[in-house]
Amino acid sequence: MIFEYGNNENKLKYINKVNASADHEIYYTTNFSITLPKGIINWAKSDNNFFFEYDDKQIIYIYSAYKNEEKESDDWKLLEVEPNDIGNYLNNYWEKRGYKEEYLFKEHVGRISKIYTNGKYKILLYNIKPEKFSTFTQSAKTFNVIF
Repeated sequence: MIFEYGNNENKLKYINKVNASADHEIYYTTNFSITLPKGIINWAKSDNNFFFEYDDKQIIYIYSAYKNEEKESDDWKLLEVEPNDIGNYLNNYWEKRGYKEEYLFKEHVGRISKIYTNGKYKILLYNIKPEKFSTFTQSAKTFNVIF
């Protein structure tokens, strides 16, 4: 994993040659790059889950599916996210940070949560301030699979 810290943005390049296997099947790790906004206060990785936290609990969550997990599409969409899905994506990170669970599931007035996905890869923009939403959305759109 390579972080490049620039003046206006951070670039992450994730390259991992270790694959997973189960029941005699190999799951190939997805290598990717993404440009992230400045101001990361914490980050974590667990399997194919990546968490980037900014001030006031604004979070970019990335799920990078295995290459052969399901079909990929070029049709990326910015969608509404269900509250239960937020818990599925963020619950482990939330607990490790020691945050109160009820805050994760309550609606945050004046904040935006959306998911940017092509059906295979998922980028959750959670609890984003309206004035930063455009920056975070543009960041999600820089996600690029490296072959």
